[in-house]
Amino acid sequence: MGTIHRFSGVEGGWDWEDVPMRDYGPARPGVTVRRFISRRDKSDKLEVRYFELQPGARSNFEQHNYEHAVLVLRGRGFVRLGAEVFSIQFGDAIYVEPDEVHSFQAAEDDTLGFMCAVLDKDLRVTVYGEQTLTIFDS
Repeated sequence: MGTIHRFSGVEGGWDWEDVPMRDYGPARPGVTVRRFISRRDKSDKLEVRYFELQPGARSNFEQHNYEHAVLVLRGRGFVRLGAEVFSIQFGDAIYVEPDEVHSFQAAEDDTLGFMCAVLDKDLRVTVYGEQTLTIFDS
């Protein structure tokens, strides 16, 4: 049977039942991630995550050998794809190609929240080969 993670956010807070929030790590203050659909939900082919970046916060400037799809659900910010930077806002959909250098940044005065869908980590290896990840200085 499938799983439903009910939205439980109030007064501008974004939260879902049974979906723990985790800090992205000390190198990325102000960035959190929630994994919605994953092995925890018995999905072995797909992972859907919600990232939230506090005003001015930035994700890793990185490159990896698998694609992902992003849908902006909250706020405004910027996405860097290769050498170009684009403004993004609620409702925008972004496709990040395999091996494309990329990062996301919230606007200085707004929180940026987005869903990100990727293949499960084992399936990524099947489709793309051994996973690669490079994190660059900004």
